[in-house]
Amino acid sequence: MEEKKYTASSIQTLEGMEHVRLRPQLYFEDCFKENNLNSLVFGSLCHAIDECFDNNCDEIFVYASGNSLKIKYNAGMSLENFWDLTKAECIMTKIGACSNEKKHLEVGDEFCRVGMATINAVSDKCELETSWKKQRGHFIFEKGKTVFKETSTTDISEECTMISFEINKEIFGNSVFELNDLQLKINSLKEKLPNLKIELSRL
Repeated sequence: MEEKKYTASSIQTLEGMEHVRLRPQLYFEDCFKENNLNSLVFGSLCHAIDECFDNNCDEIFVYASGNSLKIKYNAGMSLENFWDLTKAECIMTKIGACSNEKKHLEVGDEFCRVGMATINAVSDKCELETSWKKQRGHFIFEKGKTVFKETSTTDISEECTMISFEINKEIFGNSVFELNDLQLKINSLKEKLPNLKIELSRL
């Protein structure tokens, strides 16, 4: 039997988030174990809950159906520039940035095991709209890459964030968001954070 030889040309370089889409079981173990997408909800709430610990966020709305997810909460995501990206875009596109930006380690331990950039990577489309310190940011991503971004100033002082995900069906097969099980997990979260109003609805 001829021994297979590996050379420099055998090395495959993966760009961007391709490694996440090619090896999703390494990142989304709970989804494949539970045969649903529910764990993605709690990964996408990590910034909101981080702000909740500082009393900046006390209201979260979760909308889910099939492979579609939308979350809205009353806290803004930072639009401060970080090199050539805003922090919001960095959180959504750079693995590790999500947990690195956490102000509370306990939030990172429980809610940021996957990271928002990783969830974005397995989404055919993701859209982020946020208001933060009288600035507005609007971003659209496809498979984890930014395809549109716009920031502007606003007179509105209320802060809020809306993020929607269309999860790739080929990666997760027939798995969808299962609302009954999801409601039970949200009830458990309410018990841990009694000052947080969190509601689940069908999208």
